[in-house]
Amino acid sequence: MYKKNYYIGSNDVDQFLDLKLPSFFRMMQDIATEHAEVYNIGKANTLDKGLYWVITRIEIDIIDMPKYLSTVTMKTYPGDDMRFIFPRYFQLEDEKGRVLIKASSTWMVLSRETHRVCLNPFPGFKSPTEHMEGEQALPAKCQPGGDTFVETRKVRYSDIDLNGHLNNTKYIDYIVDIHDSDFYKKNKIKHFLINYEKELKDNNQLSIFSNNSNPEYIKGDVDGVAFTVNITYEDR
Repeated sequence: MYKKNYYIGSNDVDQFLDLKLPSFFRMMQDIATEHAEVYNIGKANTLDKGLYWVITRIEIDIIDMPKYLSTVTMKTYPGDDMRFIFPRYFQLEDEKGRVLIKASSTWMVLSRETHRVCLNPFPGFKSPTEHMEGEQALPAKCQPGGDTFVETRKVRYSDIDLNGHLNNTKYIDYIVDIHDSDFYKKNKIKHFLINYEKELKDNNQLSIFSNNSNPEYIKGDVDGVAFTVNITYEDR
């Protein structure tokens, strides 16, 4: 188990003073990166050796979004390795230990040269695993729905991460932005599942589709499916 406290500042929240979903994704990325360094499966044994981590799926259950100016504790821990798939769990708690958000994710390690999965990236390493009561189940495959075209987004320089691809948190910016403020005045996200299907690069033109329902199905496409999403909303 690895823990880290986060202060919810003005850049982290929306106009309703709730933590924004992209901000939560950035917190997950931050703490997962730190924890990888603790176990020596971070930069020295990935980027410096021509490898890199990628997220394949994330599923999130939101009990209650933390508010502006609050301090929360993020907990994370690895799950049971599944050959070349590395599960990781997250839990966000308030100052009284009440669970606010639960999440699960699956990760893989790819070769920078071939962009293919590395089947044994850390020879001899076996991560210690832990499980908590009520943890989020491992993320599933998104269920398809209708797909009406919504908009096109161009991947920009500021969206690119240290691996030269669209950062996983930026996908979430693109996704939540297909709705406007009027929509979020009436709806808030209760459950969120994303399957990352394809790496996106600078100047890619991403077409986004939605079935405009609840649960909502969203798809991103760049010469093939780049990501799929299932979102369940509840009344604000």
